[in-house]
Amino acid sequence: MAEEAVEQEPVAAEIEAGLVFHDGTRLTDLKLQQNLSIDYPRLEPLHHIKVELLFHYYKIRATWQVGYWVTLAIGCFAVLLSGWDFGIDELSSGGDFYAVGIDPGDPDSGIRQVSGAAVGLTLVTLALWLILLVRLWSHFPLMRSQAISLYVALFAAQVSQFWAHGFDANFPLGLDSFAVAVTVVGLILIVFVGFILQRAVIETRDVHVEERHWHPDPRQMEIAMRDHSLFAWGAALFAYCALVVIQAWAGAHYVSVRQPGDVSGWWLLKILHVFAGFGIVWLMLHVLWYPQVMLGGGEMRIESDRAREVSSSRPADDSSAAPAPSRTGECPDCGEETAVMMRASGEIEASCGVGGCGGGGAPGEKCRECGERISSRAICAACHTSAPVADHFSDSEAW
Repeated sequence: MAEEAVEQEPVAAEIEAGLVFHDGTRLTDLKLQQNLSIDYPRLEPLHHIKVELLFHYYKIRATWQVGYWVTLAIGCFAVLLSGWDFGIDELSSGGDFYAVGIDPGDPDSGIRQVSGAAVGLTLVTLALWLILLVRLWSHFPLMRSQAISLYVALFAAQVSQFWAHGFDANFPLGLDSFAVAVTVVGLILIVFVGFILQRAVIETRDVHVEERHWHPDPRQMEIAMRDHSLFAWGAALFAYCALVVIQAWAGAHYVSVRQPGDVSGWWLLKILHVFAGFGIVWLMLHVLWYPQVMLGGGEMRIESDRAREVSSSRPADDSSAAPAPSRTGECPDCGEETAVMMRASGEIEASCGVGGCGGGGAPGEKCRECGERISSRAICAACHTSAPVADHFSDSEAW
């Protein structure tokens, strides 16, 4: 697909400068020619995903710090240790398939036949996966429960594939009914986890756009929704769900053969398992990073509409929690404090613009005192600059 960036527009120069959202660059500012999708309208989704992925690339280049790359390296190292035995021969030799069982009191059980080096390597691998999870929580605090969901999907794929290969070493070619059933159950769990995660992020995005970017002009709302598109993010989540199955199958299929060294080309499965694992770690960071940077530091919880209704209807425990501090907005032009305020929950409070009224409310809603609609823009009293209320908190939100 021969598509080139439109060089005449000043937007291209901004993109090349690596600007981030609070400096003015948005998804709708990125323009690419779409010659092929014009000739073949059915290919238009490919154009959109190409634009969004390029947008993600510029955003990663501008916002990812050293800590993100260290986290990625730790995850890749965990994958490498979990799929390569480094001369211990626990995987490459095929193991002793007569030694079975997990009873540590039985000297003939399989668990007693595992070498000390293999046990040590396993413990190091588990520690690295735990460190990866902790670092993901640190980088993406809004996505902590979603990080656990991604781990659950990965674990479900691994267990289902190894369980299935225990009954059918050539799965899926053997067509063993129990192995197929176990795999189907694992796939259902992975799809369920992915669906719940996607709905929570999409519905939270919708609330974010409605509350922070409300505008009386529907066309402006459409632009705001386009700026917060999750099309490429959803493709990354789908790729993650598919790749965990492929990686788990490659690893289980490799060790299910009694003597892997006797089968020509069997090492390709190990290579597939390891490199698919690298892709899983990258997609894991991508899936958690984008909603975090999209919602910014407003501390809006990532949850579905139904979960949000349940949490809002639950009575608050005022005896154990002190009132959360609020944050005053600052003019994006001169830096002076303005008459807008953000609560710790992420809700924005703006003063009423009607003369003589001392009321206020959320932008787009009616004033509690006079009933007039609160403007979605705030005017700085020092320099008289008019800007959207969300721009008065540009340090805490990406866009």
